[in-house]
Amino acid sequence: MYNTQYGIKEKPIDMKKFFVIALLLSATTANINAQEIYDYLLDKSEQVINNPQSNNFDLKVAQFKATAMRYFRKNIIIQEGSISSTWLDEQALALNEFVTNYLVELSQSSNASEETRKKIVMRYCKASAAHTLFKNVDKKEAESFISDKNGYTPFCLNTNWVEALAESKDKKKE
Repeated sequence: MYNTQYGIKEKPIDMKKFFVIALLLSATTANINAQEIYDYLLDKSEQVINNPQSNNFDLKVAQFKATAMRYFRKNIIIQEGSISSTWLDEQALALNEFVTNYLVELSQSSNASEETRKKIVMRYCKASAAHTLFKNVDKKEAESFISDKNGYTPFCLNTNWVEALAESKDKKKE
């Protein structure tokens, strides 16, 4: 149904199911303390990854989220020597919202022209690429999801998710 260049081949996700899950996720994270948000979101992704009944779409999205969270945690420790649990939580929440917004927009545009859909994909890809987080990183690792033609999240791992999220929201208004 989607252009295979962007790696999206399955039917759009059920919006009712998606919004219920997003609402539950928002409600459950509201009262969580420092770094528990990061841990919670990573755990939820790992549960999907380890569930043999997960469909390919959910599996690929969860793999991206888990990989991205491990990536920014590993690199902040390497480059800074320490880590702020607040920073981890902010990045994890922004990553989750960024990916969620992207998937919702794509799903809502399922009847739109291919050009419109490409603009959505490119807006998010550009926002991800424009806000690098770390210097002197392995470019191949950082861009591994961009070149994955079978994936659903063509974003750079080396992203400041808070800034990328803000840009994606600002550009949507234009």
